Amino acid sequence: MRVPYVWNLFNINNSVGNKSLETKLFGNSYPSPLGLAAGFDKDCNTLNNVIKLGFGFVTGGTVTLTSRPGNPKPRVIRITKDKAIINALGFPGKGVEYSVKNLKKFQSIKRRIILSVSGTIEDEIIECIQLSKSFISAFEINISSPNTSGLKVFQNPSRLGELIEAVKKNTDKPIIIKFPPWNNSFDNKKEMIKLIETSLMTNVEGMVISNTHPKESKSIKIGRGGYSGEPIFPDTLKMLREVQAINNGCADIIACGGISSANDLWKVLACGAKAGQIYTSLVYQGPSLPSKINNGLIKLMKIAGINKINEINGEPPKI
Repeated sequence: MRVPYVWNLFNINNSVGNKSLETKLFGNSYPSPLGLAAGFDKDCNTLNNVIKLGFGFVTGGTVTLTSRPGNPKPRVIRITKDKAIINALGFPGKGVEYSVKNLKKFQSIKRRIILSVSGTIEDEIIECIQLSKSFISAFEINISSPNTSGLKVFQNPSRLGELIEAVKKNTDKPIIIKFPPWNNSFDNKKEMIKLIETSLMTNVEGMVISNTHPKESKSIKIGRGGYSGEPIFPDTLKMLREVQAINNGCADIIACGGISSANDLWKVLACGAKAGQIYTSLVYQGPSLPSKINNGLIKLMKIAGINKINEINGEPPKI
């Protein structure tokens, strides 16, 4: 993705610019509801080329205040038969100052860049935000990586509320919280819903539902990682419906988890999400996928007789 000019070819047929795909998120306008999830470009090296594939927006990071080596290898494996990945990367990266140097080069697309930031104390996250806020359109705060020690400190409602309030004093950019997934355990679901309610009470502009699912694996050095890909898509839909029941339009929801086609993107939008992010499906299907999803979504909208993305409702039409 660092090779210059080659990726300009993907601008030809990616349908970015088609008015029917224009998406409003937390007060900003993006040319498609399809985004790149955090984790693909941790140091913001290639966002200017990745966006040409057909993404309405791209998420850089997750960025931390200082450089980190991440977890020991092996830390990523493919589950090919399921089109899934287990990763235990643990936020490897060169730190926020390196990412900011790259972001400064991307001024022409800064309105379409979201930056994922994280840390284990409030001051780390706030300093990341202060250093980078001039070069992006919104911040995604990751409190949910299953592979990174220390993040659970913000999975406490009062601590999360304090973090959001502190962040809002340091930037007027929209704040998005990336939540952990929850399972069918009543107690687990109750804990996550409390976090979401706390975020709504502190007026966050957005929520990502959700992150990778914790999974044990003997093939991963640390013995566990985050599971992503097509098999978790039904869980994504279920969580979206549960969040939408308490959201009441207060925050814009971005769906993340198993989206791999225009049909999938349609379904998350119909469940109340304003946009969707992909990562694992891009790994399996390649750089033409964003264009395929955009063009497929336009085709489905024409069949359904709708002209605007926010009119999507119900199951996608049959092709």
